[in-house]
Amino acid sequence: MKRRDFLAELGVATVATLSRRLQAASTRRPNILLITTDQQFADAMSCVMGREYINTPNIDSLAASGTLFTKAYCANPLCVPNRTSIFTGRYPHEHGKQINSTKAINADEFPNIGMVLRKAGYATGYFGKWHLPYPFKRSTARQSGYDQTFDALDYKIAAPTIEFVKKNKDRPFFVVFSLMNPHNICQYGRSQPLPDGDIGEAPAARECPPAPANLEKARNQSDALESVWQARLRAKYKNTEKRMFAPLELWGPDDWRKYRWAYYRMVELADKEIGKVLLTLRREGLEKNTVVIFTSDHGDGIGAHRWSQKNMFYDETARIPFIISHKAATKIGRSDYLVNNGLDIMPTICDYAGAKVPPGCKGVSLRGIAEGKGIPEKREYVACSTHFVQDLRADGEPIDLQGRMIRTADYKYYVFDQGEQPEMLIDMKNDPGEMENLAGNPDYEEVLSEHRKMFAEYKKESGDSFLS
Repeated sequence: MKRRDFLAELGVATVATLSRRLQAASTRRPNILLITTDQQFADAMSCVMGREYINTPNIDSLAASGTLFTKAYCANPLCVPNRTSIFTGRYPHEHGKQINSTKAINADEFPNIGMVLRKAGYATGYFGKWHLPYPFKRSTARQSGYDQTFDALDYKIAAPTIEFVKKNKDRPFFVVFSLMNPHNICQYGRSQPLPDGDIGEAPAARECPPAPANLEKARNQSDALESVWQARLRAKYKNTEKRMFAPLELWGPDDWRKYRWAYYRMVELADKEIGKVLLTLRREGLEKNTVVIFTSDHGDGIGAHRWSQKNMFYDETARIPFIISHKAATKIGRSDYLVNNGLDIMPTICDYAGAKVPPGCKGVSLRGIAEGKGIPEKREYVACSTHFVQDLRADGEPIDLQGRMIRTADYKYYVFDQGEQPEMLIDMKNDPGEMENLAGNPDYEEVLSEHRKMFAEYKKESGDSFLS
């Protein structure tokens, strides 16, 4: 063969090889990065609040390139219950976690996302806070669902996450980046050291964010909620005399201003770590083939109705940030579609990965909304549950109060299993601060009746035996 003919054939082969590689790259399933913070309420981002009191440039960058869901709620405003829901796609009453218990559940019946995506051929990694009812330390990938795991303080998890991304950049990967902050607000409320990063001393109250406009309790509040509020004042930390929660009854507006200042600093610490991983995606050329989902397991009261920490159905505790960003693929903007992050993350990730959704999952894929291709199905409501056990009755025993919440487009309906007035109905359109319970208002009898019917439908469809 002449040299000229040889080079010509070599050129054709090279072009063909390059074409096949480009085609393979274009059809390869996307990488998926799930970023979770702990205890971040929905509006605690500068892309929502502005930058006067908080600055989260890295979270903002996801919103700027993706879809921000403004009505996203958790399945239970507590760590283990909602984390278990996020990773199984099932309601808390189904997987059995309504309190912070990590006792193992049946992985055959409730496989987690890592297990599902490993089976679908993804490299899987989990870095950061675990708090799930599956084996983690000294476990196999088959037991945990993840090829690589690492649990440490927030400022130590970016490095191994980045290493995992670089190592697996030539194959589809699913990686969880699970941050603890702003959960350290719990330690702040107990005047304890902050394990996941120092924030310095709070400035004078006049230089802090304002106290919440809904600082006081709701008018006509359910006596069930009042019993919880009173019980919280008695709760002690780990069998000591130290209070478990912020001193709700002692703090004035200035104290809550400093609390909110501290909380926003903790969100910023989390944002800083998120930025390290997002920078790696850019440097490695992985942005266009990586779907990023950002959310939190639940929020924090941050002084709304004089509440701190979680458990409640207030928007500050139950509504969470939720962003889907896939560079150049997602529709940039906001959606008010009702989201339950405990149910919808599993089918959304499976949709992107081309994996089969496990049986029993009742959520919907949000990919169509994120890509501007339409709403998956009409959704009248999302549901949330809670179970108070940390708070103490006057006799020193756990209060043991359970509740359910139905969130529709314009209203919230709560019902508890104790109290003479166990129901609450809130007009979220006209009363977003949840300052008045309308359950006893004759003008809202029809609305209340409609929500009671929806609650009955939810119980029937989901198999929830609450109040049966």
